[in-house]
Amino acid sequence: MGPFVRSKNSTNKIMLHLLIALIPIVIFSIYKNGYIPYSHNQISFIEMFNPLLNIFVASLTSFVVEAIYALIFRKKNYIKNAYAFFPGLFLALILPINIPIYILVIGSIIASVSKLIFGGFGKNIFNPALVGYLFIMIVFSSVLTTNTYFNSYELDTISKPTPLTNASMASGIGSYDELVKPYGSLLNFFIGTIPGSLAETSTLLCLVAFIYLSVTKTIKWRIPLVYITTVFVITFGIGRLLDQGVYYPLFHVLSGGLMFGAIFMATDPVTSCVTPIGQVLQGILLGIITVIFRFIGVEGVAYSILIVNIFVFLLDKIGSQSRFNIMKSLPWFIVAWILIIGVTIGLAASRRGNGNNDPNFEIISKERNDNQTVYTVTQKGYGGKIEAIVKIENDHIISIEITSHHETANRYQLVLDSDYINQLVDNQNALDNLDTVSSATVTSSALKKLVINVLEDYNPN
Repeated sequence: MGPFVRSKNSTNKIMLHLLIALIPIVIFSIYKNGYIPYSHNQISFIEMFNPLLNIFVASLTSFVVEAIYALIFRKKNYIKNAYAFFPGLFLALILPINIPIYILVIGSIIASVSKLIFGGFGKNIFNPALVGYLFIMIVFSSVLTTNTYFNSYELDTISKPTPLTNASMASGIGSYDELVKPYGSLLNFFIGTIPGSLAETSTLLCLVAFIYLSVTKTIKWRIPLVYITTVFVITFGIGRLLDQGVYYPLFHVLSGGLMFGAIFMATDPVTSCVTPIGQVLQGILLGIITVIFRFIGVEGVAYSILIVNIFVFLLDKIGSQSRFNIMKSLPWFIVAWILIIGVTIGLAASRRGNGNNDPNFEIISKERNDNQTVYTVTQKGYGGKIEAIVKIENDHIISIEITSHHETANRYQLVLDSDYINQLVDNQNALDNLDTVSSATVTSSALKKLVINVLEDYNPN
């Protein structure tokens, strides 16, 4: 536990402060994912409270798991001091609104078990909620499509996938029009009216929570401050090297649950550093790993926190050795800055090397025969590369044949059922006006991007 934990009573206060900080975020989630769709006649009055249902089910599941554990192993008064509902509570908050209940229950069970196998509250090495999240992402990835992150109203009004998924599919590192405009403006990102997990989207309310939790000394403020700053510095450097404005680092800071994860998950008193220098190094390492993950197409907050959980004792050892002689930590900060600069330059170079082309697009072959050109190309989709043969005749695409893909069967079937491939052929001169396929947004977006890239290569002007 952190050095601020002096007694059971102070631990109770910490948990109470966490709940208080979460209340506005939960209320906003009900408003965003419940009231707004209800006000547009997308869902019923009862469905408006689905966010609360998810939270209740996950929290209850975690509580029951730990109650059974206490009963089996005859641990008196264990539940009273175990805060058993927290793993499920946090898990529900970082998952999408449309997650099937059975997956939510299974994830909550895994989260609580990951806590109990180390001996229960205060003894776990990894953040329990994030262990449950990782399990769900691995085992149920085919079920959790990008559209599960959209409420009913967003499904009708936004034709792009979630912001970070959209960024991973953009040309180079993207542009303001590609990354921000489909969701409104950066103000929408700040307020939280963008697609995302249940309670992660509102940066404004996360900042309010950060101030409250820091003033009440509930969290270790250095970790989120350094974590978020590191992400900003690296993405600002990448943006500057690739001629993008300050919107680019702000997009990364305001997207993907970074604020929520940094404030509520990375500061978990059991699985985070207790020494000030250790906390600073932890924040830097979290920021570096998060940006790297994002550039390979994975939302890195949850994974980076779990990875850094492994090194917390080493970071605290550095912090302890430097407590009375800060110069002992200087080599580690030099290494940290070298990593920050190296990652910034390396990631920028990897995207600059692709020129203005899409890094997710590859031309395998291009054959010209009189007035016909045949492309064999690949484009990154939701599950991996989509390979296609595109035939162009007299400057016009006449056919698109998908030769292989790694998309889930149900997602790809939606594309087939909507006759989307033929729609791409028919609308090749006005692709911007062609909507993606609902519930197969990433796959259909990838196919549209594939066609755009082929046409740009065929006719660069």
